[in-house]
Amino acid sequence: MSQEEDLFTYDEDDAVKYILNVLPQELKEKYSHDDIVYVTDVVYDYYEQKGLFNESDEEEVELDENDIIEYARKCARKDGMNIADEDMPFLVRGELDYEESLGVF
Repeated sequence: MSQEEDLFTYDEDDAVKYILNVLPQELKEKYSHDDIVYVTDVVYDYYEQKGLFNESDEEEVELDENDIIEYARKCARKDGMNIADEDMPFLVRGELDYEESLGVF
C-alpha cells in the first residue's frame, strides 16, 4: 500500500481521540481538541517541508522525532499557541504513534 493510500485512512478526529488516550492525565485536561489538531497539522507541515510526501522517492523514511518536536515548539511559539515546551514531546509522540498504527511511516 502506498503512502498516499495510507494517508486516506488518516482521520483527524480519530487522531485526536488516540492522542488523548495516550497522554498523561494532567495533559488530557490541559489541551483542547483544537490544540491537538494544531499539533497534528504542524507535524504534517513538517513532513511537507522535508519533502516526505515526495512520491518519486522510494527510500524508506526515517523520522527525527527530536527535530519534529523542536519544529512544533517553534511553530507553537510563533503562532501564539499556549502549548508548553515540556508538553510538546507527549503531543508529538501521540501523533507519531497514531500514524504508526496506520502504517503511514
